[in-house]
Amino acid sequence: MKPFIQRYYALDQPLGEVARWVDTVPAFRALRSAGYLDFRAPITIITGENGVGKSTLLEGIAVSCGFNDQGGPFGARVTGRNNPLRNVASVIKGVRAMDGYFMRAESHFNVASEYGNDAPGVTNLHQMSHGESVLQVVQEAFAGNGLYLLDEPESGLSTIRQLTLLAELHLCAEAGAQIVIATHSPVLLAIPGAEIWEFTAEGDFNRGLDVEETVPFRALRDFFEDPEDIAEFMVEVTGPGSTHR
Repeated sequence: MKPFIQRYYALDQPLGEVARWVDTVPAFRALRSAGYLDFRAPITIITGENGVGKSTLLEGIAVSCGFNDQGGPFGARVTGRNNPLRNVASVIKGVRAMDGYFMRAESHFNVASEYGNDAPGVTNLHQMSHGESVLQVVQEAFAGNGLYLLDEPESGLSTIRQLTLLAELHLCAEAGAQIVIATHSPVLLAIPGAEIWEFTAEGDFNRGLDVEETVPFRALRDFFEDPEDIAEFMVEVTGPGSTHR
């Protein structure tokens, strides 16, 4: 299937006023340096440490596609399409008519409130836990003919439920969907067939990584190899008087 979006690119000239701090966002610096980031796989996973701009980049893609910046289904009434990158970056779309869903962990509660009793599966999402409601939307509202953008969907999900989400998203992509995820989850980074983009605080960008090469996986592997010593070390370096704080 043809992709809904082919690339996300930096504009040659800003379309309007741009906040000064935008140039300090590592992910945008990487985008500007590369000129554009093209989507080569049905599932693209964006990862990197806190503060590199994963969510800002994903939101910029969503807003450029016509989604509300707070999330929700494509075609919902406009409640806001603001993003720091809106005037400096945009998308090149494919030929498929846009449809899909933008899911943000931090605003999922508000979107669930708008659904009310018309939530996917005819279930009020507030009668579920956060994690259960995320899976409910994915299982009932995601289909093969859509673009699905997910910002840290692992929030509130146990490891077992993250594995369930992995399987659901893989099935969705197999049915023809295009999916872009921003995540810290080593589980989601292992979705078969996904291309991984990893951004660094220095503004570097690596793509096509194996899950074992990513920072989230390596950090968790190191912890599992020696959990007691790693825990004690972290307590020491963050304790009162530590020079590492």
